[in-house]
Amino acid sequence: MDYKLLSENIETSLEELFDELRSGISAREDSRAFGAMIEKRITDHWDKICNKYGYQPVPIPGRRSIFDFACKVNGKLIGFDVKTKDLDKTRYSDGGVCAVGNLLKFLANDKGIFMIVEFGHDKSTDQQGRDLEYIRVAPFHVLPKTIYRIENLGTGQVRMNDTLNDVWENIEWQRSYSEFFDLFCDLSTQHYNRVKADADKRIESISTFKKNDFAHFKFKR
Repeated sequence: MDYKLLSENIETSLEELFDELRSGISAREDSRAFGAMIEKRITDHWDKICNKYGYQPVPIPGRRSIFDFACKVNGKLIGFDVKTKDLDKTRYSDGGVCAVGNLLKFLANDKGIFMIVEFGHDKSTDQQGRDLEYIRVAPFHVLPKTIYRIENLGTGQVRMNDTLNDVWENIEWQRSYSEFFDLFCDLSTQHYNRVKADADKRIESISTFKKNDFAHFKFKR
């Protein structure tokens, strides 16, 4: 599959759909509400976007899915996860994606293609709403290795260190699933080994604390 063409097709359609936001007509809402507005607008036009390129739209998934919208291209399931990135450097934006296990299940078991759709936005010039700065679309498995990060939330949460816009010139469009699984499994193993080592240290500290009969009620981490 031509991942770059697929990304360009969806990106072009979304740019057309949200063109008025680029022109300065921003929703007078906070960042979270802005994101909800983005998703609703895509939902309302998803069938039309897919039909334009001959893609088969798939019903909008439930909340437990790792993607927000989906279609099939030549029988291949393509899931699109919408991320609204607040470009205000003073505000926290964690780049959360999904759980490690859910990502691998979708890619390996479901044979799906997981796409990130990123909307970069900032305060409008009148400070009363949000302006759309850019739209980027790319498959998750072709992103630069340095963008991937895993944090220990539950069974492990996949996060992105950078925005798609920041790494756009370094995307490896021809990377195969085998190549991605190779680097991602190494990253996951390193993460879980680190978490295990931290857990072992905490277990040792708690055991020592208990053996000392809670002397002076001091706990050393």
